Amino acid sequence: MTLDPGALLLTFLPLPITLALSLIDLRRRILPNPLNLLLFSLGLAIAALRNPDARILAACVAQSAAAFLLLWGLRALYARLRGRTGLGFGDVKFVGAATAWIGLGGLPFLILIASMTALVALAGAALAGRRVTRTFRLPFGPFLAIGLHAALLAGHVP
Repeated sequence: MTLDPGALLLTFLPLPITLALSLIDLRRRILPNPLNLLLFSLGLAIAALRNPDARILAACVAQSAAAFLLLWGLRALYARLRGRTGLGFGDVKFVGAATAWIGLGGLPFLILIASMTALVALAGAALAGRRVTRTFRLPFGPFLAIGLHAALLAGHVP
């Protein structure tokens, strides 16, 4: 498998933003709106550069909105069923912003990679002697960032 230099650049282009989001989430358990908006805006700008057709850009916005609404709905359903939130609102916004980069087609891959890496982190925490219970809280932003970069590397683009 050979990697196209353009694909590699695209994979690492959002890295400063996702790294900042990840570090803030790890320290403060929040994904700031300005950084999520920057991630979304840069994703739209890249989409516009790749294909300046206004319909493509509108589809990109619509896909981001659909991803946001899907995760928001799942978050609300989980909260209703369990009596507590399991996914932060910043995570929902991050997924919406990331979808501008990878489209809805890449969303399952992003969620799969994010979930798998989070499970590995939980296993590592348990092996390190931390008590991992149903109430254990793990910032999900860093894992979503890993999922985004993996999806970009795998060639998921809108």
